[in-house]
Amino acid sequence: MPTEGFTDDFSWEEGYSSAHNRHHEEPFQGFQVTFERLPISLVRLRLNKENDRHGPLPSEPDCIRWMLENLNDEILSLAKNISEHNLSPIDGVLVLPSPETTGDYIVWEGNRRVVALKLLDDPNRCPDPILRRKFAEIAHKARIPLPQEIECTVAPSMEEADRLIELRHQGPQEGIGTLPWDGQQKSRHLQRLGKKGRYAFSHQVIDAFSDKFDQELRGKVAGTGFAISTLDRLLTNPEVRDFLGIRNEDGIPRRFLHEKEIVKGLTRVLEDIADGMPVKNVYTTKQQRKYIRGFPPANTPDQRQILRDSVALTPPMSSRQHLTNSRSRPLSYQRPHLIPINVRYAIRDKRLNAIYRELRDINLKDHRNAVAVLFRVFVELSIELYLERHGVTFHDGDKLAKKAEAAITHMKQNAWANTDIVKGIQTGISSQHNPLSFNTFNAYVHNRHFHPSPQELATSWDNAQPFLDVLFNHLH
Repeated sequence: MPTEGFTDDFSWEEGYSSAHNRHHEEPFQGFQVTFERLPISLVRLRLNKENDRHGPLPSEPDCIRWMLENLNDEILSLAKNISEHNLSPIDGVLVLPSPETTGDYIVWEGNRRVVALKLLDDPNRCPDPILRRKFAEIAHKARIPLPQEIECTVAPSMEEADRLIELRHQGPQEGIGTLPWDGQQKSRHLQRLGKKGRYAFSHQVIDAFSDKFDQELRGKVAGTGFAISTLDRLLTNPEVRDFLGIRNEDGIPRRFLHEKEIVKGLTRVLEDIADGMPVKNVYTTKQQRKYIRGFPPANTPDQRQILRDSVALTPPMSSRQHLTNSRSRPLSYQRPHLIPINVRYAIRDKRLNAIYRELRDINLKDHRNAVAVLFRVFVELSIELYLERHGVTFHDGDKLAKKAEAAITHMKQNAWANTDIVKGIQTGISSQHNPLSFNTFNAYVHNRHFHPSPQELATSWDNAQPFLDVLFNHLH
């Protein structure tokens, strides 16, 4: 089917081949395939009129209209997210040189993001007046300068572009393509960030007893086939929780029986779910009552072993190592800046935001003294801002350790953080030789013989970051 601006005998394959040869003077040889990364102006990016999402359309305005008619909520949410956090650095835009106009590029992957950016850049391109006002309002309230130039990957050929699209959108493909997270993995991610995932309560229960289960059961529970939703359904029932010796106090699990008694019943529940017990067997309250009453004595908690005071369930320090079957990733001590490139905080406080941006820009190796001082100041001001926003009392003369403990206590009370998440910041502040400690900070400022090392600073940031992630996720 001919499209706007094309003759009837136009060949897309020949057109792209010709355009690519204009773009690359040196042809590729052998089996090596090279992808070039280029910053490309937004006005040079053209939506793909042949996008598989909607099929052939005659023009770019028609592509925008289709997106808004079919994905208007998603495009609005995407535009708002971009206006707050910029484009995700792990989701690149894939393009091919335009066969129509030299210097233009067709978006092969990333059309929704480019539509959102084009409408933020010029809301008048939106055909719907109500949506037009919404895009204009989002653009007006943007927390960041909206990108006018995008880092794109230029595919060497249409075949290579389509190969990558297939990897992205055609499912796992026996491990070659993208493996989507299941419900348990999504929930764990939210929990790690201090956000309450759908199954956060169940995960906290599992994590609290993870070192009490044998290796086989730990492996099954951590596997992708474990139905965390079934466990959550059971733990939603107060009768089941009472049977196991667990309470739910404002979303925080606490135990009122001795630990070994809880492990008896919980182990049986986890084994049954891991072995494939269908949720339909424990879907109703009546079915759940029948299920727990059928437990053998060896798996029935002794209700006489009650504690004087209930205890909050917190994971053992080693739980993350036990429950994950993914490969660990070494920390990058050699990065050029203190703050890793994938870390993005939206900070409204002007002074704190200015320090944050300076820390992102200053070279860690060349300006270690400046980074060390700014890092300490950034952490202290961030904690003070957090305490102010949540009405937690502190005094100007309080030491950083005291203010940090106040913030940590508040996070735990709200189930936004657990012991694992805050361990790094607590250790850093209390350690005499850590860049975050008061003694070390004084040495940086007053001792001309004391030098901070880039590796120590980077490690201190890595240890403090889980705490800072939670802090900034709960500032707004």
